[in-house]
Amino acid sequence: MKVLIVEDSPLVRKMYGLVFSRREHELTTAEDGRKALEALAAHPGGFDLILLDLRMPDMDGVEFIREVRRAARFRDIPIVLTTVEPDTSELLREAVARGVAAVVKKPWKPHELRAVVQSVLHAAGP
Repeated sequence: MKVLIVEDSPLVRKMYGLVFSRREHELTTAEDGRKALEALAAHPGGFDLILLDLRMPDMDGVEFIREVRRAARFRDIPIVLTTVEPDTSELLREAVARGVAAVVKKPWKPHELRAVVQSVLHAAGP
């Protein structure tokens, strides 16, 4: 499985690497939305999943989702949003309205994150 991780915290990016076995997953990381768009363009084979932080410098998660959903070839990639935002946050509501498959609250537990990812991938189909 090819996963694009969009997260500005180096520590959290490292945690993703510990959660997802490198034997089973090909992980590509980007520290903000702009670099993630570059990573999408650089991988013509695409990604099976995007793990996206909501609050990042330069281009936040909502802006990233807006750009990804405009491009036909990226439109169907499931996005799992990770955030500390409360459910009442306008930013979170806008991100969900733009099309995310799931929201995982930080701090997440590895087994919970893996379960959400498996559920999203199962729902997305082959």
